[in-house]
Amino acid sequence: MKKILSLLISLIPFNVFRVLFLRVFCGYKIDFKSKVGMFNIITSKDFSMTNSKIGRFNYIDAKTVTINGALINKFNRIKHLNSLSLEDRSMIFSSNFIGGSRELKNLENQNLSLGVDSEILRGNYFDVTNTIVVGNNVVFGGNGSEIWTHGYDTDRNMLSGKVIFENDIFIGSKCIFTKGIEVVSNTTIGPGSVVYKSITESGLYSSQQLVKIK
Repeated sequence: MKKILSLLISLIPFNVFRVLFLRVFCGYKIDFKSKVGMFNIITSKDFSMTNSKIGRFNYIDAKTVTINGALINKFNRIKHLNSLSLEDRSMIFSSNFIGGSRELKNLENQNLSLGVDSEILRGNYFDVTNTIVVGNNVVFGGNGSEIWTHGYDTDRNMLSGKVIFENDIFIGSKCIFTKGIEVVSNTTIGPGSVVYKSITESGLYSSQQLVKIK
């Protein structure tokens, strides 16, 4: 019901009325300093938004949403989450897929949090079958990076593990992170890298090596 209601509200041409109707009819806690663009579907049991902006054409489906001084720009699909949390000046920019599994009976671990000044730019894929924690000043630069919090063994048993990024990290385009890893603060990861184990020492990392063939 909230999906349909939020979509109908999103067709209203003036932001102040969109915010007002989301407050009144959906029970969302949104202050009037916030902006919610047109053509969004937002469904949440507990939605809180302060001095923030949601652009156009987003799908947001999470049990608990907390957005403080942050931005979700446009064309993002965020679905089947237990919680989504964005802190001051954090940003989910455009055309990102961030999703948990609707097949799991227990959704409590399907959480994504972004710290202060952290950014997810374009076309990234976040598998939130388990928790993803992004600290402060972490940037997923360029486009096309993937985070995986689950996989399978040879007997098709699902394995999962949370992924944690500490603070002050820059990640180049098209990097892949596998389940159950942690990346320490003050780290740069070069484009196209595959990170399959925890990074415990700060520095510059790349799994791509330029080799002269002949």
